[in-house]
Amino acid sequence: MKITWDSGDSWFDRSYAVENSDGENIREFQDQPTLDELRKIERQHGEATERLDLWQSGLLCTSCNTEINDRFAATTKGDLCCWDCAMDRESTDQQGITINTDPTKSVMSESQLHKKSLCDHVINVATGCRHGCEFCYVPTTPAIDNRKEMLAEQANIDDPQADWGKYLLYRDDLPERLARVLKKRDPEARKQTRRGRGIVMLSSGTDCYQDRRTAQISRGVIIELIKHGIPVRVLTRSPAVARDVDLFQKAGERIAVGSSIPSFEAPLVRAIEPGAPSPMTRWGALDDLQQEGIPVYVSMSPTYPLMDEDDFHELLSYFRALGEIVVFHEPINPRGSNFQQCLEAVEKAGYDDVATEFRKMRDNHQYWVEYAIEQIRTVQRVATRFDGLEVHSWPDNQLIRTTSGQLRSRLRDMQQAVSPESFSGHTPEKSPAQSAIELKTGSTYD
Repeated sequence: MKITWDSGDSWFDRSYAVENSDGENIREFQDQPTLDELRKIERQHGEATERLDLWQSGLLCTSCNTEINDRFAATTKGDLCCWDCAMDRESTDQQGITINTDPTKSVMSESQLHKKSLCDHVINVATGCRHGCEFCYVPTTPAIDNRKEMLAEQANIDDPQADWGKYLLYRDDLPERLARVLKKRDPEARKQTRRGRGIVMLSSGTDCYQDRRTAQISRGVIIELIKHGIPVRVLTRSPAVARDVDLFQKAGERIAVGSSIPSFEAPLVRAIEPGAPSPMTRWGALDDLQQEGIPVYVSMSPTYPLMDEDDFHELLSYFRALGEIVVFHEPINPRGSNFQQCLEAVEKAGYDDVATEFRKMRDNHQYWVEYAIEQIRTVQRVATRFDGLEVHSWPDNQLIRTTSGQLRSRLRDMQQAVSPESFSGHTPEKSPAQSAIELKTGSTYD
């Protein structure tokens, strides 16, 4: 599939067509198509792993009429712009979200998430996120903290943490740039750790399917990755991910699609994740995918205080209904200003009992340690009731450092275990560290 064009009375007066692999016109345009129109054609008329390359296709910048042969972006209406014009453009407001272009040069970055047995590399299709989850750690990471000047220039953002959920900078040309990178590099030369297994994750810093535009970028990126035999992990809260089932089926065991579902108490989740779809909607998307044979997983993270054995039994029973599955689990952590935002959010929503627990965790580190250990212990114990369900717990470094003796050793082993998922036909042995171990509290703290 490719774009062709003919000029009219002048070099700038062009008509366009999209041809299939047999040279037949799929669609004709008297004027230049928008980025959205071209991405829709990819999905509707191309093979699952087929993508239109927009570089050197005769497309013109709608601002200066320069032919697009390198980096590009799009306006909120989908009009294509060359890179110079994109960088000169002011941000726009879209339903309370500041929208612009992300000037990031990197395409695929090495990640420390192999320590959670998630991936060795990450690709983020945008900077910022519409969901605005109060607990989100991303605004405190170097990816945001070291780019305050860029965010001020591109999105008029003074405080990236406080304004999280209010800005979104897209990386429209990411599929084209990734294609060039993968063409030049040997996929086997990439970093591949024991726990990360060479997996590339979309995304660690934003939701890769949060809206139509990020979903289109994500589809193009995943196409390029699976064409090169690279295993992919998708993590999203958006049900829109189910629309790419054709692509995921083509990827086979090279892909796993997951969603974050910490609780089914929708009002509480909405208070802490104000812009995200409801938990049951997320579960429904995973259910749709697993019925089509797509490997799915769940990130049950971060779980909240006051969740008891019955709550976890309900959650895990729903997750087991998705088939044989791995559930990643981590209790909420009180560090950073984002935890204070969680506290204020649950107070505002009227969850006084949860707010009380949050305050105890904030003010008493030992209280949080005991809470976190008890939650990990309870979740692991409840998981033994379900054949075909594996819980992969994520003990925090602070938690491990606070403990001692046998408990510290067990938590460290748990942290260093490899999740028992299959990627590219390889399934690691089940780790005894993630097998309903009995974590004993009391005399094991420093």
